Amino acid sequence: MTDREAAVVTRSEAETAALGRFLGGRAEDGLFLALVGDLGTGKTHFVQGLAEGLGIEGAVTSPTFTIMNYYDGALPLKHFDFYRLDDADDLYNIGWEEYSAGGVVVCEWADRFPEVIPPEAVTVTLTALSETERRIVFTWTDAAPRSIVKEIQTYALGH
Repeated sequence: MTDREAAVVTRSEAETAALGRFLGGRAEDGLFLALVGDLGTGKTHFVQGLAEGLGIEGAVTSPTFTIMNYYDGALPLKHFDFYRLDDADDLYNIGWEEYSAGGVVVCEWADRFPEVIPPEAVTVTLTALSETERRIVFTWTDAAPRSIVKEIQTYALGH
């Protein structure tokens, strides 16, 4: 691992959601999370926990068919899913420039269009280790918010 990377292993869907909840409780305006992982690796569970940490109540679902779900909270959550998009132009047609700034932005399948992911994004890569275990690796650049990077590092050290 580099000094711009931290890893956590979760052993259940609840632990994956708890990690998201931890980060949601510490999120600041402008946080951008780029999620990468195959189907069934826990991306949606992570986002559900994140939303809970942001104080968002109600069901949080993957926007696979709607491309983006918007949830109102102390910080709005803008949850994108790139899975069904053909190219990045589709994002601009739904208002990417407006929706991808401010609040907390999460993009599932972010590796499909890396050109739209800002340099301050924290990439969250989820990998299935078993039916219930997930390895979650966070990577970032120097442009990422220092406060959330410190929280990620603290969490990873404790697990």
